[in-house]
Amino acid sequence: MNMRTILAVLAVVATGTLLGGGLVGFAQGQSTQPASASAPSGEEVTLKGVLMWGMTCVPNPARGEQGLVLFAVEGTPKIQAEAEKIVQDFWTGDTLDCDQAQKLNDEWSNRLKFHITPGDVATKASKDCRWNNPRTAITGVISEKDGKKWITPSDIKLPVPLTYPAKMLLPDKPLSPAGKEPLVLKVTDTLSLKCILLPAGRFLQGSPFYQWRYQDEYPHDVTLTKPFYMAEIPVTQEMFQAVIGKNPSQAKGPQLAVENATWADINEFCRLLSEKNGVKVRIPTDAELEYAFRVGTSNPCLPDKYKDIISLAGTREAEPAPVKTKKPNAWGLYDTLCGGWTVDSDLKADNVRTKQVDPIGPPTGADNMYRTHGGWHYEHIRPSMHGAYSKKGSIYEGGSPIFRIVVEAGKPATAPATQPANAK
Repeated sequence: MNMRTILAVLAVVATGTLLGGGLVGFAQGQSTQPASASAPSGEEVTLKGVLMWGMTCVPNPARGEQGLVLFAVEGTPKIQAEAEKIVQDFWTGDTLDCDQAQKLNDEWSNRLKFHITPGDVATKASKDCRWNNPRTAITGVISEKDGKKWITPSDIKLPVPLTYPAKMLLPDKPLSPAGKEPLVLKVTDTLSLKCILLPAGRFLQGSPFYQWRYQDEYPHDVTLTKPFYMAEIPVTQEMFQAVIGKNPSQAKGPQLAVENATWADINEFCRLLSEKNGVKVRIPTDAELEYAFRVGTSNPCLPDKYKDIISLAGTREAEPAPVKTKKPNAWGLYDTLCGGWTVDSDLKADNVRTKQVDPIGPPTGADNMYRTHGGWHYEHIRPSMHGAYSKKGSIYEGGSPIFRIVVEAGKPATAPATQPANAK
């Protein structure tokens, strides 16, 4: 599916890792379901929601539940009314803060999580959520036992469209505004790079369980204690060529995002800009990047609400667009969601399931690859999804690796106070 087709698909999508061998048990028939709930009686209904393994939505997977669960979103008037009620009661303002988002996720789990009775129908569907948590319709009979809701399926279909409460599809509004005065870095005597001051804050990193997602996106509490500047655009080929003296991009153009840069060259670019401007320039951490792309909110990352800011920067499925051709997000950052994947400084790993303060990632990661954000993977595009980047400049999810820089907050020694007229 090419990028333009995907963009068209997004317009009608209303909105979704590796757990490996730990999931095999359910497919072989293991379950914590009480025997008395295995053959409920009653009328069949169809529930629509997000299907996943039970162990992916508990803090300690070693003690987690075996089997499949569905986080229902719609399907019956009662289910839809319950979803609306949860949003009404726990999303009281324009934007969710970390505590509100956690409470919303918990209430959804308490009220709208259904365990799937093991059997041939469930086993057939189990392979489809080994990596992702697909949008699923389950037809079956509902029962309740020992405080758990169950559905015994006669049919499971996926993928299906989901309709969320309207408030979840509104554009994100920051809890705190960006700084009024930008920092402008000198790249050369004629090129400069505008950076936006982003506030310190706390957010629920990752994806809630009721959202179409991947299994490695566990939602967890993250605090960033210091403000920082982030470049308003990805580094362009013109800038990279001027500083590093080469252009590794597949599609060439001065205002296109530079693609396929090696990890060594990215860090050299940061070092030289630091030296030239008297500030600390570096690659953002994974938490900083997701926080910036989500404008500091803890709102669910439903793809449909981002369609006005998605660009073709860094794409390989269509002709790439120059940076800054689509609208910025609410903090003034362009091309946060695009064909390219923005590289961060954390090694590749699944999201942790505990609170973090100023996280810098694990000491080791999968094949020593780094995490990325903001690109396409099939129909998914959202800031809470991450990919993988090799130090040699390659990527595995489609699109190209691109990068943008951050500057640690503090008064610059040599950077100009205002943007010159010839700034790019």
